[in-house]
Amino acid sequence: MVYWTILVVLCCMAFPTGVLCNGYVLFVTGCRMERTSSAVWFLNRAVSDFIFILCLPLRFIFIFIPDLDWARRLSSTITSLHMFSSAFLLTAISIHRCVLTAWPEWAQKHRTASLAFWEGLFVWALSAGFSLRYGDLCEFLPSTASTSMHFPLDEGRAKVAVAIQFLVGFLIPLALIVISIFYIIHAARLRRNHPIQATQPLKILCSLIPTFFLGWLPYHVFYFLQLSATHPPPLLERGSAFACVLTYVNSCFNPIFYLTMEEEFLRYQKCAHNPDTADQSRLEPAE
Repeated sequence: MVYWTILVVLCCMAFPTGVLCNGYVLFVTGCRMERTSSAVWFLNRAVSDFIFILCLPLRFIFIFIPDLDWARRLSSTITSLHMFSSAFLLTAISIHRCVLTAWPEWAQKHRTASLAFWEGLFVWALSAGFSLRYGDLCEFLPSTASTSMHFPLDEGRAKVAVAIQFLVGFLIPLALIVISIFYIIHAARLRRNHPIQATQPLKILCSLIPTFFLGWLPYHVFYFLQLSATHPPPLLERGSAFACVLTYVNSCFNPIFYLTMEEEFLRYQKCAHNPDTADQSRLEPAE
């Protein structure tokens, strides 16, 4: 009883904190920032966190009213949408910084905010496609709650869903992100005497990666464990509940890193307007 009370308290703290912090981030990145491709990417990432944390009450609805299958399906689909969109957007941000590092002149001309906007729409469409196809299956893995469901469980499709969500929504994006970050760091060391603009938001990106890894790894691990158990023990169900709560808490920490962007962009603008320190190859196009 104490364990579930702690989880409820964490959720009650995460909901107002996440809504307020992510709402402020949306205002900062959407209204006060210079409209660059990086700002567009981080804005999309903040939108994903805001939608996810805003739907936290749905999880309480089907927990306390198990017969509401629509609430369980909707909450599962939104969770899956947030997982895929977060992974894809973070991957896109990493690749964008990598391209800006490798080909700064080309990126200055072609990596515009308008292009990032359309690429962001594609990422959202791709995330929605995966979440609508498999997002409703992982919540229906064998558990004590599933006995109240009014539909049969397709165990084969559930296994496919778990595998695809882990590979496409976690492992592959994480590998691409790590490769991009290593390349950026390697390029920064080679150009130690000429710092490049692509490394300025690097500390934000390096902060988001551990939170993404720690926030979603338990989620996938417990779903794999839950899938292998016909009747999961109470300890496994508690672990799965904690993993879900951890994803919401993760959405509250992300705004802390986003807000540092304001300082980064102000410093960048000041440097860009100073002919003694600015380097045209380091500028990122704005629209």
